[in-house]
Amino acid sequence: MTGSLRVQHKAQLREAYTLIKADRRAEAYELIAPILVQQPNYIDAWWLAAHSAPTLSAAIAACQKVLALKPDHVPAQLMIEELRRRMAVEQHLSADQRPRRAALTRPRPRRFVRRLLVIGVLITLFLALSAVTVAITGETFGLPIAQFFSFEQNLPDLPHLVSDEDIFTQTRAMRTGTLPIGAVHRYRLNVHRPNIILWINANFWTAGVIQPRENIRLRLPSGALTPPRDSESVLPNTITFFLPVQGTYTLELVGTPKAKSFYTLSLAFVDKVTLE
Repeated sequence: MTGSLRVQHKAQLREAYTLIKADRRAEAYELIAPILVQQPNYIDAWWLAAHSAPTLSAAIAACQKVLALKPDHVPAQLMIEELRRRMAVEQHLSADQRPRRAALTRPRPRRFVRRLLVIGVLITLFLALSAVTVAITGETFGLPIAQFFSFEQNLPDLPHLVSDEDIFTQTRAMRTGTLPIGAVHRYRLNVHRPNIILWINANFWTAGVIQPRENIRLRLPSGALTPPRDSESVLPNTITFFLPVQGTYTLELVGTPKAKSFYTLSLAFVDKVTLE
């Protein structure tokens, strides 16, 4: 190594020493680090590095280098013991704080997620209450939800009676349901003989004593609507349809303000109607 470089290094170490005394250790270490590379056995540089190292482990390594070069360097012996004691204390504290830090950094639901959950619960409760209200009252409150209460269903073969007088003693098919305003309940029934009559007794919970007839429709197998028979039965809430051909007919119940909510149906095929 040239004398000029050695002089330069000594000047750098003096400047580093001044910086260490001014507690500007990071700047001092930047001056010392290149010297350690160029003069790895420069004990004074290692000693100043021990006082300016950015970490305890680096300071301990610098002290170890000093002792390797000069084993009887008492200040380095004392300093390395102190550094090791401090490192042990820090490691112990770090181990104690680890569970706490883990608890502090444990992922927590964010506020907006909790709000979304609350909103979801409120919406679910609202929909459930609305469904119950619609089912009980038949009112849809102007909401486009009638389609969710509409359905189609196949009816089993209806009992076939000689006349409507037999309805008092013979079994009739029964159906119940809840019909909100705007909903349509379709019942498909198979007719095996032509020229018979479909007898229906309908009662809507909200209709009162006089039950409406306009919300009960029957479609022929062709899909065309067929009107009810002109004559009315003496039995209240009864409507009859003439079935001219055999095939699959569709009985439609349409929810209206006059006919809504819970209903019961009694159905049968009859050959003739006498109670008129």
